[in-house]
Amino acid sequence: MSETPKILIIDDDPLVCDSLEHLLTAQGYEIEISNKGHEALECIARKAFNLVVMDVGLPNMHGFQIMAHIRRHSPDALVIMMTRDGTIESAPEALKDGIYSYLRKPFRSAELIKTIKNALDHKRLRGKHSQSEEALRESEERFRTLVENSLTGICIIQNNRIIYQNPKQKKLYGRLPEKPLNKLIGYVHPDDVEKVIGSYRSLLSGKTRSVETDFRFSPSGKRGKNTEVRWVQCRATLSLYRGEEAILVNMMDITRAKELEQILRVKSKMISLGRVAAGIAHEIRNPLTGINSYLYTLEDLLDQEIFAPESMQMMRKIVEQLQDASNKIESVIKRVLDFSRPGAPSMALINLNQSLEEAINLSAVSLRKKGIKIEKSLDQNLPQCYGDAHLIVQVILNLIDNAIKAIEKQDASKMIVLRTYANNRTIYIQISDSGPGVALGIRDKIFDPFFTTETGGSGIGLAISQRIVNDHNGSIRVDSNEWGGAKFTIELPIEKRKNRK
Repeated sequence: MSETPKILIIDDDPLVCDSLEHLLTAQGYEIEISNKGHEALECIARKAFNLVVMDVGLPNMHGFQIMAHIRRHSPDALVIMMTRDGTIESAPEALKDGIYSYLRKPFRSAELIKTIKNALDHKRLRGKHSQSEEALRESEERFRTLVENSLTGICIIQNNRIIYQNPKQKKLYGRLPEKPLNKLIGYVHPDDVEKVIGSYRSLLSGKTRSVETDFRFSPSGKRGKNTEVRWVQCRATLSLYRGEEAILVNMMDITRAKELEQILRVKSKMISLGRVAAGIAHEIRNPLTGINSYLYTLEDLLDQEIFAPESMQMMRKIVEQLQDASNKIESVIKRVLDFSRPGAPSMALINLNQSLEEAINLSAVSLRKKGIKIEKSLDQNLPQCYGDAHLIVQVILNLIDNAIKAIEKQDASKMIVLRTYANNRTIYIQISDSGPGVALGIRDKIFDPFFTTETGGSGIGLAISQRIVNDHNGSIRVDSNEWGGAKFTIELPIEKRKNRK
């Protein structure tokens, strides 16, 4: 509830004072009366008033003397000056002195009430404006404090120039010259220039209000063998600065994170290489051991001067075993070469539902023999996408074969579910089974070459499947389904996209 306005009436005419008090009290105002100048000064010193209505021509003190006192003791009060016909020439001087308005006696009640209401409304709005200005100043000060002490580099781009850098930005990257942005592109690593320009243009075109990217950046703007290069994570957002459109840029130095990421990537590759080497060694060791054993036996047989029929039969059998072992080694080498040097997919517009149907038909015999039921939920409105139909069938066949191996020995319900659908310019293929699923601890390993949990498995199928999907600019992952079994999800882009760098 707002406070009742307090009004001081200063006039030496008791009749005028009584009339004004009666009139304004009826309007809901709190009224105080002074008939003499010195009484008015005491009231003003003692109490704060919202409005003072006074006669300019008091007998013992001029109204402008009281006005000076009001300005010292109650500067927020508004003043309405009442003048007689003989003092009308004082009106311009009164308004010049900061008095809100003046009324000429005799005045009409309606005129007085309207003038007082306008004065109080003006005072209230002025107060709100002052509060808004103060709040704005405090808000700007808090914002400036936050920006100036931010641990993130912040800069403002306006009219194609950097017009502000906070201290952290200057510390991280040095003071950038206030040049047009096209002159500063030399600070960006050549391999990232296209990406940075593309993000900037998408902001300027209005296609998006915010972009986020990372790129390499040279604080010195120089390129050379010993040039310092830093990785920057950057978020740019369209904003307003001092009434004009601007771009607010937040930049974070992620050089150390990228270095650690590279170290982890190399370490991961070394671990994978170790697994590959161990897998190859394991795959080759068994047939190689057999070859050595057969050669020792063959050497003993060749020491005979005369070859008995049973010895000849044994040597023929050894040759067959040697050939079989050699074929196994050749098969391992072929699988490794297929993985390390895969052929480029022959891309064309294909219907993925047809690829799934073909894979199901090719697996039909195995599914029937193992007593496995297969269910399909294929989106009949699935759009075509770019891909190599033969390689996609190979991936789906491999996943179905893995699902068969996972559930063939269990006594419970044996089921494989295949589903396709499209969402957000991407096609999804899901293959779920009712098997035991893939343990959480090995989900990041199952796509590694030669990693397998199956006895006698090669561990190369999922690695090749992942390689094929990646060559289609897609992705593959494994999760759990509602039965607790494995659910493999393949994501493929509908549109033809550039190869990933």
